[in-house]
Amino acid sequence: MKIDFFKIKAAAPLKHSHPGFDTFVVSMEKLVRETIPESVIAIHETSHFIPVDSSFERLNEALPLLTLSEEADAPCTLSLTVLTREENTHGVGLFLCDMITQKLFPEKKMPISFLRSLSFKFIVKPKQRYYIIEIFIEVGSLKELYAIKKHFSHFEEEIRLSILGVEKARKLVLAKGLTVEEKRMVLSENLASLIRKPINKALFSDVQNLLLKALYEHDPDKIPDHILPYIDTKPETFDHFIFKEMEKLSILFHEEFAALRSLSHLTKTISYLYLFRKILAYTTHTKPNERHLSLKLLSTTLENVPTLALLIGVNFIDPHEVLEVQDVLAAVSSLVPTVELVPSSNVIDDEEIEGIRLLYLEFQKKEGNLFTGEDLRLLKKRLPKEIKSGIQVPKALPSSVDEEKMRSILSLSKELSSVHDPAEVIIQYHDATETHYLFSVILARVRKSNEDELKLTSCPPITIRKQERKVAGILGKRYIKEVYLYEIKILKESRNIAKARADVFSFIRSRVYSLHDYTGGMVNRKYENLRAFKELLEDPLHDRLIENYFYSISPPYLQSLTSPEVLKQHFDLFLVALDQDFLVEQTHIMKKDTETHIFIAIASANESEIDQIRERIPLGGNAVALMSLKVFDLHLLGLILPKSETCAAEILDDLALLV
Repeated sequence: MKIDFFKIKAAAPLKHSHPGFDTFVVSMEKLVRETIPESVIAIHETSHFIPVDSSFERLNEALPLLTLSEEADAPCTLSLTVLTREENTHGVGLFLCDMITQKLFPEKKMPISFLRSLSFKFIVKPKQRYYIIEIFIEVGSLKELYAIKKHFSHFEEEIRLSILGVEKARKLVLAKGLTVEEKRMVLSENLASLIRKPINKALFSDVQNLLLKALYEHDPDKIPDHILPYIDTKPETFDHFIFKEMEKLSILFHEEFAALRSLSHLTKTISYLYLFRKILAYTTHTKPNERHLSLKLLSTTLENVPTLALLIGVNFIDPHEVLEVQDVLAAVSSLVPTVELVPSSNVIDDEEIEGIRLLYLEFQKKEGNLFTGEDLRLLKKRLPKEIKSGIQVPKALPSSVDEEKMRSILSLSKELSSVHDPAEVIIQYHDATETHYLFSVILARVRKSNEDELKLTSCPPITIRKQERKVAGILGKRYIKEVYLYEIKILKESRNIAKARADVFSFIRSRVYSLHDYTGGMVNRKYENLRAFKELLEDPLHDRLIENYFYSISPPYLQSLTSPEVLKQHFDLFLVALDQDFLVEQTHIMKKDTETHIFIAIASANESEIDQIRERIPLGGNAVALMSLKVFDLHLLGLILPKSETCAAEILDDLALLV
């Protein structure tokens, strides 16, 4: 007798016969056959001899499987099918529906017409349960269809990483690696997520369900018998949130990064980061004035080179604290001096939910050697202390940033005089790290009655660090003027600052209907000014210093208005100040007087002395430029004072004793 490999049965058949149920199972069996590719199951016809174990090994390694039906014209109905393991993936159906409506075509919430799903077993391998769901999506135009097809590969990878991450995280929670208290923390955080939902009729029963599960998960025998069926039948009331948070973490790992790493390593990484966030959120809430740190070392290989992945979760006690890649590299290098950071391997979750930061970094030894057991023991023992000591509160540079922000908000608000006016955006370069550019974004719009609040989500290579919403006024007694403040970072890769800014604008424009770049002309002028400034300078080795100098000019609009010739004269004075002997004297103050300007450059190895000098400068007027930056261990402060400016004499008098 031949055996049909694909023959299935419902995992939980109905106790009483239901008209049409058997026919439904047959139709789902056909869907399973269509979903599993021949490359996964080599034998797809009936046979006397089927390598069952090896075939299911390949199937399980390939799960979850996603397929999207082929359609050439629109309007049409697309079919999205997902086949996955049932164990540790409960709640996946609701997650998929949310992802389709929100992410499949970001410009519009895609309508779902209907769906069908089944929990089932293969008859030839009855011990494992699987789950298949088919969702039918209404596509109204060719534009929507082409966009869905174009972005489906990224959408598919995000779904897969999220599902696998949830599986791994749930296994970790159930494993012996976490204490009972840590497992309670994770469940407690799921409860917090549930409470943050809009209240509905089922909320009280949902909370009761979750509390019972939190109390008894570590010892199910203590759950009263009459409660068990209720807990088992409705776990999706809170399980859905783990998928959403896993999806947020998965988008941190862009396609180029993920392509070089194994799927198992990525899912393990995302799972640990998820658990770190949950545990830290709980401990930070219960003990807000203490430092909490979670750390994990994962050994892997990258292009056949032994690699050590470092996962960090830490809370910030002070909202201004920072922990950057260079701080972590310094901590690791102090314990294993021969390590170096793998280029573009650092991934940082900068959303800082409840003051929590998650970091992922990879290290290799300079000779390509293995990390020894002694290396790992030393890192596990001493690295937490080294990392904690590397967390700092940077000195805030006094500038007119807040005033500039308020002026920008008022300017944008004035531009919105009609409900038909386009949204206005100001994108300002803010800072740069070795791998990213950072921009401050202010967006103003008139919110129409049928519109939701604007919520941007990270999408590689762009990460949304922070976002804040303000109400700037009422238009026509009906419409709200909204202002959104964002901090956005973008991978440098091959981008210069101008290209990075253009990509940030394109990212926002794809998510905001009718958008106008309010400062686009001024920004182009700024880039032209920087280019002309660079052309006047001879040494290309100073390129990084030149840009840091230029973008430190405050107020920012003077970056566009100060002539390149004036900037060159002041920058040359900066170089002279940097070339002084700081072993003899810690602080050097240089002054240069021309027909039109007075230039001052102050360099010091003593940061507090620079701070004291800066506090004594009574800034005023519209043409006085101040720049402040750090070069290695030296702190620089500069002033460009036009002689025509009335406050110039006052500033010089105040600095007379110093110059």
